Amino acid sequence: MNHMELQYVKIDKNGTKYFYDWKCPRCAGFGQAEKWRYTGSVCFECGGTGKRRIAKIVKEYTPEYWAKLEARRQAKAAKEAAEREKYEAEHAEEIAAERAEADRKRLEYRFAEHGCGKDGVGYVLTGNTFKVKDEIRKAGGKWIYGRWICPVDFKGNGIFSKRIDISSHISTGMYNWKDDGYDFYDDVTD
Repeated sequence: MNHMELQYVKIDKNGTKYFYDWKCPRCAGFGQAEKWRYTGSVCFECGGTGKRRIAKIVKEYTPEYWAKLEARRQAKAAKEAAEREKYEAEHAEEIAAERAEADRKRLEYRFAEHGCGKDGVGYVLTGNTFKVKDEIRKAGGKWIYGRWICPVDFKGNGIFSKRIDISSHISTGMYNWKDDGYDFYDDVTD
C-alpha cells in the first residue's frame, strides 16, 4: 500500500489503520487526460481537481487481526453450509419435487420452442404451407430451418407431414436441428 497518496486518519483498538484515499478513480489523480481532448480534457468525475468529492476509506489490518477475521469468515461459511445441508436433508422431497417441476417446465418450453407439443411430439410440414401459415402459427407452429414444425397435424390440401418425437433428444441435450432435423425433413412424403 502506497501511504504517500493516502491521508492517515486513525488506528483502532485492533491495530487497524484507517486512511482516506482522495485520488480520483477515473483520472488517477491527474484531473485531465489527453484521451478526453474532444470534450475539453477535463475529468468529469472530479472536475479537474484530481480528488474525489467524498474520500474512500482504506483499511490496513495487522496480520494477527486479518487471521482472526479470516477465521470468522470460514466459521460463518461452515455454519451456513451445515444449515443448508440440514435444510436439504429435512426438505429433500420438496426440493426434488420443485426440481422435477422446473425440469418439466424447461422441457415443455424447449419443445414449444421447436414447434412441438408438451410431450415433444410434432409434425414437420412441407408442401404449400403459405396459405395456412397463420393457422399453423396460431396452433403453436414454428418456422425452423425452412420447414414448419407444428404440434398439430395439417396434412392434406397439398401439405405433407411427418410425425417426429424429439423428447428423448432434447431431454438428453443430444438433439441438433441442423444435423438431425434434415433427416426428418428429407423423408417427408404423403
